[in-house]
Parts: sequence; structure tokens; C-alpha cells
Amino acid sequence: MLRVLTHTFTLTGAGETKESAFNQIFAQVKSKVAQEIEGLAIRIEPERMDIVHAKKTIHTERFLGFLFPRKRNRYEITVNLTVQLRVIDVAKIDFDTEEEQLTRVQHLIRME
Repeated sequence: MLRVLTHTFTLTGAGETKESAFNQIFAQVKSKVAQEIEGLAIRIEPERMDIVHAKKTIHTERFLGFLFPRKRNRYEITVNLTVQLRVIDVAKIDFDTEEEQLTRVQHLIRME
């Protein structure tokens, strides 16, 4: 019922700082695990991170086109993130089935 497996994801993040780019990557991990892995993930533990691509873009921003120039940075990072997962196989759980008969009054009360 409880499985331990290792999976590698390719994730991309971008932001005005290096930290915000990595935060965007780590914010994607849980949803990516839910999409690609069968079952209920109860533990997600990063094991290894390999940087595939890292790019820093600098552009000059000006107020009204010519006043107050300032440099703006944008960081884009693509990583291969290997995680160890502990997953519960919900499909293998045997549930006892019990059917409940409601009166019409009880059925109307529950619908409201």
C-alpha cells in the first residue's frame, strides 16, 4: 500500500531575483507530482537538482522613455529535480460498501 519511488521532473522558473526564480520552481513540485504520479503523495523529498539552463537578462528601463534610467534583471532557470516520493496506493485499499436509504424528508433536508 505504501510505495517509495524516485522520479525526475523538469521544471522552469523565472523572476526578478534568483531566489524568486527558485521559489517558483519549488512551488510547482506538488502539482507536478499530483499530475504525473498515481496515488496520494504523503512525502516529497528533493534528492538532487541539476541545472539544465540558467539565463540572466538585463534591460534598461526609463521613465517617460528618457528619464531616470535603471537596470532591471530577469532570471530564468530550468532544472532537472529528482525527488524521492512516499506514495499511498489508494486504488489498493478495500472499502466496505454500505448503502443508506433516506426517506424523502431526509433527502430534501440534505439537498439544502
